[in-house]
Parts: sequence; structure tokens; C-alpha cells
Amino acid sequence: MAVRGGMGATRGLALAVLAAPLAIGIGGAVWLWLAPDNWADASDGPESHTKVSCAQAMAFARASLPEGAREERCERTDWLDTTMTGSFRMARTGLDPWLAAAFPQAQEHGREQRPTVCPKPGPGYDPEGGDRCLGVDHPDAVPGRASRVEISVEQQVGYDVVIRFVAYDV
Repeated sequence: MAVRGGMGATRGLALAVLAAPLAIGIGGAVWLWLAPDNWADASDGPESHTKVSCAQAMAFARASLPEGAREERCERTDWLDTTMTGSFRMARTGLDPWLAAAFPQAQEHGREQRPTVCPKPGPGYDPEGGDRCLGVDHPDAVPGRASRVEISVEQQVGYDVVIRFVAYDV
């Protein structure tokens, strides 16, 4: 009798071992089906977007807006951290002096490891013509100011450049 009870327990254990992956797989499939909807709802909730002046956004980035900047579009996003994004146009002749004064510690990104603010090098990308992708890390933490800034400089037809930037406080 003891042997039969042992065999029944063994069969029950074998059945549980075989059924467990099936139950986990079904549960995982249901979770994957429902999770994206929940993620979208969670990220939409507390995040807020506010239009701000580009002078405010540049102050957050620890710089100043260049003289003669125009077509300014800047926004502040608050959720787990604060992010300022924006773009503006300026004269090409003022670019290098402004970058040297505003972001002296800026590092040029190569073709690899480009931040998302910078366009991917493609047929129109011309670093020799002035297109640039820069990153700035501020080593000291200053409350209410950015710790990282990413800058894209794109040459335009004529004498303008378009500056796009993202400044993060984390």
C-alpha cells in the first residue's frame, strides 16, 4: 500500500511540474495583453506639459538665449523629473560665440551614440558644413537647473541654423 500511495503522489507531482509552465505561460500572455494599456494610462496621468519662454528653458539649461533668436518654441514637462525642450533659429555667424559662452564644456557626439534630439546622419547630414550634435554634462547638482543638456545644430538654406535642445534635471 505504501508503494501505491507513493506512485499517486509522484503522478500528482509530475502533473504539477508539467502544468506549471502552461499556467505561467497563460498568465504571462494575459499580462502582456493587458500591460501596455495600463502603462499608457500610468504615463498619461501625472505628466504635465507647459509652454514656456525659451529664455526660461535656456536658464534651466544653465545658459542664455542667444541674441537675435527667433521662431522660439519651448516646453516644460514635469513628472518624475523636469525636462525642458525647445527649438529656435539664429544667425549662423553668432553660433560659435554663443556656444562657447553658453556651453564651454560641450562635447561633440560622433556618428555613434547620438542623443535622440540629433538627427541621424543621413544624406543631408554635413558635419563639415556645420551640422553638429553636442552634449553637456553639468557635474555639480543645482536645484531647479539641468544636469544634462543635448543640443542639435542644423544648417539651413541661407544664413540660419536651427537649434534644438533637451535639458534634464536628473
